[in-house]
Amino acid sequence: MLSGKDTKEGTPMDLKLQPKQTQVLSQRMIQSAEILQMTSQELNTYINDLALENPVIDLSEGSWEGQQRESIEQQQWLTSFNEENYYLYQRQNNDDDYDFKTSWNINTDPGETLQDFLWSQLVTEDFTDKEREIIQFMLESLDSKGYLEEDPEDIARCLNTEIDQVNRMLDRVQQLDPAGVCARSLEECLKLQLDRQQMLTPLMETLVDSCLELVAKNQIPAIARKLRLSPEQAAGYCQIIKSLTPKPGVSFSNRDKLRYIIPDVTIVKFKDHFDILLNESMYPGIQINSYYRQMSQNPESPELKEYLDGKIRQAEWIKQCISQRSKTLMDVSKAILERQEGFFTYGPRRLVPLKMSDVAQSLGIHESTVSRAVSKKYLQCSWGVYPMSFFFSREAFSKASPSGSQSMTAAGVKEALREIIRDEDKKKPLSDRLLSEKLAEKGIAISRRTVAKYREEEGIPDASGRKSYL
Repeated sequence: MLSGKDTKEGTPMDLKLQPKQTQVLSQRMIQSAEILQMTSQELNTYINDLALENPVIDLSEGSWEGQQRESIEQQQWLTSFNEENYYLYQRQNNDDDYDFKTSWNINTDPGETLQDFLWSQLVTEDFTDKEREIIQFMLESLDSKGYLEEDPEDIARCLNTEIDQVNRMLDRVQQLDPAGVCARSLEECLKLQLDRQQMLTPLMETLVDSCLELVAKNQIPAIARKLRLSPEQAAGYCQIIKSLTPKPGVSFSNRDKLRYIIPDVTIVKFKDHFDILLNESMYPGIQINSYYRQMSQNPESPELKEYLDGKIRQAEWIKQCISQRSKTLMDVSKAILERQEGFFTYGPRRLVPLKMSDVAQSLGIHESTVSRAVSKKYLQCSWGVYPMSFFFSREAFSKASPSGSQSMTAAGVKEALREIIRDEDKKKPLSDRLLSEKLAEKGIAISRRTVAKYREEEGIPDASGRKSYL
């Protein structure tokens, strides 16, 4: 029984009813949101894992509807160019012996590794077993830049040999091409290359050992004062340093597995219209096994019926979520195409500001749904492959024009900035203040600080770093 008094304390009990609204997401809603956010590759993994857990699921090779639609649109695309393309497409789909990669000149050779190239220069030499073991250890210890990651003393201790023998093998490997390979630092790499070109004078050695940071910043006057040279002489020596290769191993194939971007959406431009293709062939279609469906209708026991009905409901719900994912991704892609048609027609310079909230409002969905739909997904078009989030760019500046105000994204402002820097006098490069004034002449009024921010984001040095002394 409730009373107005607390029996223990003898004080009044304050009872209040406060209505409170909370949003509770069901497990199904959470699952639907997760599937929407998956890329095609992630969805492929998810479906295959689900099929291992759910016995009623049968997998088909790709979404049938997606394959049919993609096939029709690909043939329309190919026939819009010439008969040869159409014949090639038909052949690759109908001829079991047809090698698609060979016909389209796709190179599947992973390429020669740096280690293979170095060993090929040593095959004619007569090494002892220990020397070969040391060389093998060194080659296996090279990083992607071609630098030796292990210290010779550690190699000697690991292989139970003398440090002098390790150093002799190190000297031998450092004589191989490309010059600078197996160096233990940037300074040693550059000096090995200078020595190969017979240019490792005491002055150049001092320049490499004590002035590399100044060289990187193009601080020619400071280098000239430090080495007691004229600015022209210092600039000439720095030009030699800049002509060297700081990473001699990057031109060779890396042993690490390459990661390829597989676009989830492709926008194809025809003569008079655009088509949007979803990459639904990347993941398998889900079908309900007819045997288990029939068994659920005539079960041997109530427990079996409950189990099968639950698994069938799960499979049907996942199918519905995948279908909804495709619809949402298609709707968002259409909205992007409508608002960024200038980009898809004329290129990146025609990208206009776009908010996710604008797309969400036009589609009648929540902004978070748009965010999930474009998350980690890529769009391919005639201008390249872009993250779908790239097309949602904030307005950096509103430019006045005879036809009215024109919005510009940060990418557009950066492109205008690059053009000005590209055409400037390299012996008298423009400061950030002068760059701001030049942009203002083009109708783009942004502050000096914003110019510096965009310049740094593009990896463009400041005026002193761009100055040429030759």
